This record gives sequence, structure tokens and C-alpha cells, in this order.
Amino acid sequence: MKKDLSLIILTYNSEKDIYDCLQSVYQHNDIGDALEIIVVDNNSTHFAEMQRTIQSLYPDITIIANTSNGGYGQGNNVGITAATSPIICIMNPDIRLIMPVFKEMLHTLHQEDNILCGGKQYVALNKPSVSISYDHHAPAIMQSIGNLLRRKYDKYDYRHMWLSGAFFAIRKKEFEQIGLFDGRIFMYGEEFDIHLRIRKHMPHKKIKYLPQLQYLHLMEEREITKEYIYKQLLSDISICERHAISARLCLRRKIRALKINQFIHRVLCWSKSTPTTTHAHTLQLNVLKELYETI
Repeated sequence: MKKDLSLIILTYNSEKDIYDCLQSVYQHNDIGDALEIIVVDNNSTHFAEMQRTIQSLYPDITIIANTSNGGYGQGNNVGITAATSPIICIMNPDIRLIMPVFKEMLHTLHQEDNILCGGKQYVALNKPSVSISYDHHAPAIMQSIGNLLRRKYDKYDYRHMWLSGAFFAIRKKEFEQIGLFDGRIFMYGEEFDIHLRIRKHMPHKKIKYLPQLQYLHLMEEREITKEYIYKQLLSDISICERHAISARLCLRRKIRALKINQFIHRVLCWSKSTPTTTHAHTLQLNVLKELYETI
């Protein structure tokens, strides 16, 4: 039977996530046999055991063993190459579907003007996370005040913003035309890079934010460390340089945006800050300043 949508899930030592992820996919699959599911594993320690478990639970899933851990983009490209559907859906293993989404994604991407779409992510029920963000080189006022307004009104502008890369769908033919994931990016920033390439090579195509499609992204317990922030920012710098965007300009604007945010949180009290949020902002600002002095 012809498949309409290929779901790619990349795993790396993801045993604690993948089974619940797949269970949620089957529970909320609203396109039935038209869904193709491909799990690509990036050379996990216990791959053989995970493979046996998945095959016993879901024999229709295609499982591909990557010979090495080539990173997020490279691993997903393996799955995309093997996919048979005209629409590709990328999903992290720590995603949990809480409602049917595939039919609406297909409907959106069957419209020729649209190339990519994504929904609204939550870290817990009734606790929304960051689903859309301004470009890293956007003016500081957009990255601060604009992001606050964006969170309040849930408005998306595909010309200056990007969608979360944890769960999104894209037309395969057009994705191949812009080069799929950039395999040089090991992790972090892939969605920003993809959005920049779409705008550059296919400016007439639209990226759609579908806030009515909600899902869980279980990342609230991730520890925000200096190393974690460094890796994210170094990847952002690399992407900016490849797109002829000044890395110093991006870092300078990020620093200004964070300072504005701190002012808002501490003085105007427009938004409630938790100790965790305050610590993360301070840590990120310190790392930004260190990086800015080195480039």
C-alpha cells in the first residue's frame, strides 16, 4: 500500500524514550496504514536489545542501524533517503503525541505553497514550551520583547522566525533540493539552518506554524550547563558563518536581548521568573560574553 507520510525517529541510547514515543504514535495515528515509520539508530550501546523489542511490539516498523554516530542531521538523512513517502516527518524520541496530528500535517503540505510545518510543543500538560523563535541575527528587541509578545499571542512570521526541530514535517522533494540536513552540524541549530536555506533557495515557499497541533517534548528535566550552552552557541556561530551572517553581530544582539529580558524579569515583573530560569539566563549571558571576546 502506498504510504503518504514517512515518520523518521533517530535514536541514540534512547531506550528510556523510544517505546513510549512509539506507543503514542500508534495511539494517535489518524492516517492508518498510510503512515510509514522508520527508526534510525546512531550506533547505540544496546541497539540489538532495542531492535528486538521494537520488532516484537511493532513488526511493521523499519529499523536501520547506522554504522556510526554521525550526528543528528546525518542520522536523519539516512532515514529520509530510505523513506518512500512524499512527506517526511522528523520526530525526536522524547516526543509524545497527545492528539492526532498527521492528517492535518498532510493537508497543510499538500498545498503547493507550503514546504514545512510544525505544531506547538509543551514540556508538560498545560505547560507550553518554546515552539517558535526569532532568528539568531534578528534585532535584540525582536529577540526579547518580540519573543515575549510571541509567547503571549502565539504569532509566527516565517520570514524572521523558525520552528522547533524536535517535531516537524516537510516535503521530501523540496528538502532534497536544498540538501536535506547539513551533515556538518553534529547537533543543535539544524532547524535554523534549514529555515535559512528554504528562504534563500525557495523564497516563494511558506513555513506554517500549526498551534492547534499540540505535542509533548519531555525536556524539562534537562540540566542547563555551561558545556550545553557552549555547544549550542558554537553550532549557531558555525551556521551563521556558512550563511555569511556576522557571528559577532549575532552574539552582540543575543547579549543585548538577554539583558533586556533580565531587566523585564527583575524590574518590570512582566513575567514570573523561577530560580532555574534566572540561573539559565545568567549562565547563558556569561557564556555569550566569553565567546564574544574570542571571535
